[in-house]
Amino acid sequence: MKFVKYAASHFDDYYALVSNMEVMKQITECTTPEPEARTQFAQMLDYNAGHIGGYYRVMDTAGVAVGYAKLIPDATDPARAELGYMILPEHWGKGYGTKIAARLIEQATLEYRQIGVLYAIIDPSNAASRRILTKQQFASVWVGDYDGLPGEILELDLTRQR
Repeated sequence: MKFVKYAASHFDDYYALVSNMEVMKQITECTTPEPEARTQFAQMLDYNAGHIGGYYRVMDTAGVAVGYAKLIPDATDPARAELGYMILPEHWGKGYGTKIAARLIEQATLEYRQIGVLYAIIDPSNAASRRILTKQQFASVWVGDYDGLPGEILELDLTRQR
């Protein structure tokens, strides 16, 4: 599996994810229209240009795009960072979610030592994401309404892993 920070030429891979209802039903419950996706993607590219962590295109060993990963420090508390991922449905059940989470945890632990806590926001009904995260020792810390959608926050204390 390979991670590369998104570049302008990767928009189609990003759009394949956010325009797929199977992917988005567990995130925003709706697909993202192309103009909005282009705006989001431009913001991701801007972020990637000058910050730690970032937004990544995830590829299998053959170089085929299978998903997206993000590691973004919290704007209000740089000792916390959000971990996230999306995987195309045809690649579900192949272990990519676990590998992505493990890779982002490793990156935060080894490269970004200022990050003490990783958190992930999931739909509480997304059993696959919960399983991926709890395998990595994340623990649920909150369940409720998150920006108008069902949400659950799971956290991992990295200071215990160092």
